[in-house]
Amino acid sequence: MSIAVILATVAIAATAAYSGYEEYGALTSSVEGASLNQLKLAINGSTLTISGLNVPNKMTFPLTLELLGSVSLNNAPIGNFDSGAYVIQPNQSKSVNVAIPLSFADLLKNTKALQAAALNSSLLTINTTVSAHMVPLLGINITKAANATTGPILGDLSANLNTSGAHLSPGGQTVDVPLILSWQNTSPLSSGALWLSVNVTDIPGKPTGSYGTFSGILNFTQGQNQQSFELRLPVSDLSGTSLPSGSYGIVIAFSQSQTSVPFLQLAKLVDV
Repeated sequence: MSIAVILATVAIAATAAYSGYEEYGALTSSVEGASLNQLKLAINGSTLTISGLNVPNKMTFPLTLELLGSVSLNNAPIGNFDSGAYVIQPNQSKSVNVAIPLSFADLLKNTKALQAAALNSSLLTINTTVSAHMVPLLGINITKAANATTGPILGDLSANLNTSGAHLSPGGQTVDVPLILSWQNTSPLSSGALWLSVNVTDIPGKPTGSYGTFSGILNFTQGQNQQSFELRLPVSDLSGTSLPSGSYGIVIAFSQSQTSVPFLQLAKLVDV
């Protein structure tokens, strides 16, 4: 081998090593600096879109880039993603975007996670790995976890009795009165259903006991929700067939299904 060939080989190796060092620094800087303030998260229905990651290629060879990861809510998995391979040509940059279909089946089965998400803010965690390769000189994986806070499923839950809608049942055994529940769903769950059980524990002028029940399906969608349920109060517990004025105590229990144990119980006082 001639001296010229040896020098050329050394020069190519040195150039590749320097380019690899430059690219590693650029890629590390891009990914490590991509906080949630720079990454853009958008939830539309059951799809989470991640954008805002821009990766430069300062090497003299094409760079193959892939974005992989998982999404969880209160530690319950709700999605996985793989952007597929992006090829970034030398001296160019590429914006990496990924749309993630979300599934809340595991969350709805996870009693602890669902209990936390019902009335409180939840922690949305995105674990991301950027896999970059320039064969045979460079291969790096950079993993980053980003957190965001999301709202509750049953935020600002309120209960009211619609006395103007109260009526005597056909058999004359109960006074049926609409119970109106209102709440704000600001969670990532765009829609869903829970099993609801209501027990009236207090009525004006009576000791604490059991004075009427209801059970059925509570449906929720994104944003403001309102649903009416009909409570049946035994006439024998009332003074006549009208509702006395005062405070009514109710206990609301939420379950994943009709046969499951309640994951949440709330006591409410409703003034009439």
